[in-house]
Amino acid sequence: MARSTVQLFQTRPSRRLSVLLGAAAVVLVMFGIGYGVGRIQPATEATTDNKPNVETPPPATSPNAGNLAELLPGLEAKVAANPDIVDQRVLLAQTYGELGQRDKSIKELRTAHRAAPHDARITILLATALMDSGAPNDLRESYKLLGEAVIRKPEVAPMARLYQGDILMKLGDTRGAIKVWKDYLGQMPAGDPRRAMFEDKITQTSTPR
Repeated sequence: MARSTVQLFQTRPSRRLSVLLGAAAVVLVMFGIGYGVGRIQPATEATTDNKPNVETPPPATSPNAGNLAELLPGLEAKVAANPDIVDQRVLLAQTYGELGQRDKSIKELRTAHRAAPHDARITILLATALMDSGAPNDLRESYKLLGEAVIRKPEVAPMARLYQGDILMKLGDTRGAIKVWKDYLGQMPAGDPRRAMFEDKITQTSTPR
């Protein structure tokens, strides 16, 4: 993955450019294993000594907005010249997202998803981008995509199910959210430290306010 990303700029990239692209590749890899880097976090993360937060890795070091903005024109040109290279398009979408250009990010991710519908990494990226929307249609699509991602990449199930519950909460379906979390909690081994995230979600949502 890192190698193919660096190859996006073939004409003797500078050391600075290589570092920035490498950092962007790390972000994509983190998403690819089911972690929403720099976005949604569980409402209460298990951070006590007895409940280590094993689900959320340390934040990846990514280029700042100024550096990304400098890289953007070149990356846009690369995608325009090579529209069939999916990884290039995914990196462009991620760059748009980092710069706050959400609509452009989603547009590129949709194109990448159509080109590689069975790529769980792209499915997750599109799902998490749509999840940030308040539009019901986007939220429903995100819920569906997360379910597809679990089928293709079962190891992302814990965060996918956690996010699906969050989506149902945004849609006003508290009962449905609790059911999603309880159903998955029932499938987890008793000693799995990630159980704490689901237990906390269920407790918080079930507590009258």
